[in-house]
Amino acid sequence: MKSPYLYCREYDLLDFAAGRPVPGALMPSRSLRLLEQVKFAIPFAWTKVSVEELNRLAGDIFQTQLQTREEAFLIRFDEAGVHIWSVGEAGHFYGMQTFLLKLGETGLRAFTLYQSPRGDRGLKLYLPEPTEEGMNHFKRIIDLAAQCKYNFIMLELGGALEYKRHPEINEGWIEYAAIMNEYPGKTLKVQNQFPWRKNSIHTENGGGKVLSQAQFLELTEYCRERFLEVIPEMPSLSHCDYLLTRHRELAERPEDPFPDTCCPLNPDYYKLFFELLDEVIELIHPRKIHIGHDEYYSIGLCPKCKGRDAAELYARDVNRMTAYLRARQVEPIIWGEKLLDSHWRNGEPIGGAACPETEKLDALPATFRAMEMIEPLSVFHWYWSIDRALDQVYAARGLRYWFANFEPALFKDWERRISVPGVAGICVSNWGRSDMRTLQRNGILYHLVYASWLMWEPAFGSEDYPDLDRLVLERLYRMHPSQAAGATGAELTVCHTVQTDISFQYFFDGVLLDEAFYLLGHHVFRCRRSGVELRFPVIFGSNISNTDLNPARYDSPDSLSDAYEIDRRYLEIAGECYPRRDASGEMWYYCRYPLPAGVTDVEYLRFESAGACCRPVRLKEFYCSPIAAHHLPFN
Repeated sequence: MKSPYLYCREYDLLDFAAGRPVPGALMPSRSLRLLEQVKFAIPFAWTKVSVEELNRLAGDIFQTQLQTREEAFLIRFDEAGVHIWSVGEAGHFYGMQTFLLKLGETGLRAFTLYQSPRGDRGLKLYLPEPTEEGMNHFKRIIDLAAQCKYNFIMLELGGALEYKRHPEINEGWIEYAAIMNEYPGKTLKVQNQFPWRKNSIHTENGGGKVLSQAQFLELTEYCRERFLEVIPEMPSLSHCDYLLTRHRELAERPEDPFPDTCCPLNPDYYKLFFELLDEVIELIHPRKIHIGHDEYYSIGLCPKCKGRDAAELYARDVNRMTAYLRARQVEPIIWGEKLLDSHWRNGEPIGGAACPETEKLDALPATFRAMEMIEPLSVFHWYWSIDRALDQVYAARGLRYWFANFEPALFKDWERRISVPGVAGICVSNWGRSDMRTLQRNGILYHLVYASWLMWEPAFGSEDYPDLDRLVLERLYRMHPSQAAGATGAELTVCHTVQTDISFQYFFDGVLLDEAFYLLGHHVFRCRRSGVELRFPVIFGSNISNTDLNPARYDSPDSLSDAYEIDRRYLEIAGECYPRRDASGEMWYYCRYPLPAGVTDVEYLRFESAGACCRPVRLKEFYCSPIAAHHLPFN
């Protein structure tokens, strides 16, 4: 296996005596909080240096020329303790996170390690449900992103943030979300029932409710404390259903019972949206705001716009938004597919290309010529998987872009594409509810950790999937302690498998995760000391999957996209499970259950199926052990 750290040297080290961590005289306050996870008496020191000094220090140690970014760090752990060199507090924070990860992976083993990121690392989320549980779920996700050394969080606001100047937006949002969330999948039904193309519907945002500005400020501060810049996403022009529930007079397609596109020639649209922008800018003072502009489908239809060039309408709106934000020292970002003359591998048009009329859908005019009409700005490039040649369209225009909706294991030609001038970094996106289990089942936890390895370690590229896959699974399993870890001292690890015909399901666009639907049954154990029976749920996709699951990544000649493919059931169990294939080729899944207080020894009785149609679950082994987030069942 390839070494996971390119610039790292290790050697054996004697154990430290047990005790509290000993911080050095100079230690950033935000890093001090991380020391609570260290169980040894280790002195810590920090030296603040310039980029040039850090580059020279690391270059001398590893005998190579380095290109250091401001977030880089050099860390040395030896008999004298831990010493971190960085340009600022962010680099120190990332160094501390790396030290804690390596402590869990290799124990008390001395090392010298240098890392510098290849660009920005982001995660796009909806706002959480405005409840204590929703807020806590969100904070767990933010903590994981911080562990993975991400540096921005993009939060879609839509109608799910309180607007004091326009409370009607929130009133309309709550009503609209209740209609769309009436039953699972209703949003898809609404989206596909008309003879015109419609945006996807995002009523999972905020759980269909509204966060107060105080709650939003709490989340924003939580992110910033972890060196995660908050980028608000405020959809405009398209994905504007949240604006139009109470302002149908601004809709481009008034006959739509659920309009989602604003008229770009209506001055009242800009008056309303700019007032919302101002409120958000005054609230959190962001450096960047994402203004959407993706999936723009209702074009040139109203009396004001009819007969106008689609590309001109689009560019005019982008330029007006850009000028408004830059006058307030805020950098705009858009989703960029409407600037691309793009096609699937079979030639079918998509994105900014003209789409002909079909049996079920009206024709759609091209918008890609807007590329030459817009003021240069930043772009989220989510068509990286359609055709890798599309990268060059942005590069040729001199636009700064992120690979967005990023799925790193499926990305081709990584080293060349990330090195192109103008590439700002990556952004992983979750389009479902902002809770840890939904992120797991959508494969987002896997993407988060995989992308972190790619962005921080130049040793890895597109060809290193087997090595990276193992590293991702191991790290996620370590990062995913039992939820009740603070309440009891032991956990039960089981190794089990099953064979079903359950297919993969994304939990987005109104399809919400209901684990009761995936419940196969329960493992029944008995406490040897008390004789009490204990039942532990077995949930397909969450803590178990199929015996014949194939983890291989492949390049299908029949694929319409320019990306690798993989069975997504393999990605969805990452975090809760550690999968391993035995000598016969069967896939088995280790997972953990917290044990009740005082229980440390159990015996297995049986598996109880949840229904007659459920397949039997096979159990290979089990054992009890103290709860340890860093424990791996196969070591």
